[in-house]
Amino acid sequence: MGARRIQPKTQKPVRRLPQWSTPGWLNRRLLGALVLFGGLGSLLGYGGWQLAQPDTLSIRAVQVKGEFRYLDKADLYAALGEPASGGFFNVDVRAVKLAAESLPWVDRASVRRVWPDSLRVMVVEQVPLARWQQADGSTALVNMRGELFAAVGAEELTQLPLFHAPEGAAEAVAARYQRLSAPLATLGLSVRELGLNQRRAWRLQLNNGVLLLLGRGGDEAVLDRLMSAWPLALAAHAETIERVDLRYTNGFAVRWKPGMGPDTQSGKLG
Repeated sequence: MGARRIQPKTQKPVRRLPQWSTPGWLNRRLLGALVLFGGLGSLLGYGGWQLAQPDTLSIRAVQVKGEFRYLDKADLYAALGEPASGGFFNVDVRAVKLAAESLPWVDRASVRRVWPDSLRVMVVEQVPLARWQQADGSTALVNMRGELFAAVGAEELTQLPLFHAPEGAAEAVAARYQRLSAPLATLGLSVRELGLNQRRAWRLQLNNGVLLLLGRGGDEAVLDRLMSAWPLALAAHAETIERVDLRYTNGFAVRWKPGMGPDTQSGKLG
């Protein structure tokens, strides 16, 4: 037999992907850009660090704005001194705001920077509505929202009405006082003291010394009874009246001052 001749396999040509090469001039430009941006980043970082330093554009003036009747500005500036120290960019305006509002006579405050080296602090002073007799005998103050705040000299504000009530009732007493004040003013009267006891019964002393027992009833019924009774039966005898009990459904009872009339006298309103 003749030998079989084996033909070698033909190998397929290998397809090579094109190789890209970056020209030298482009490499140099990329390197230069990286160096440039790196330098700018370092410069900006250093600039930011420098601006954050307390001695860069130091705060040199604090301007306080507001209408003050009770607040001592010297106390306010003293409270703002430490938190307002620092640089224009790094001063903590929230800390300055909280420092101002920590003073009893400050209701609220806002703070903003004024270029290049100042702070402007806008202050709203507390508006006292009444004095508040506390359980320990000390006197605090109640603002228009029925919030208590302790301030030096509160006991000297004797022109303000005095509230007596259990702890936590300041908001309710303030609201009742404001509802009563306007109708009483139409009668030429005002509130000297307003009290709420543990049984939730109300009593009110007028500016002429007359004590009103209001009980636990609603405002409208009691007010209607008082507004009807006062000009018709009580106003002319106010100097001799010790108290008026308005806790009756459709009438009232009067207690006269000793020696100035009968011990009690009742009247019915039609």
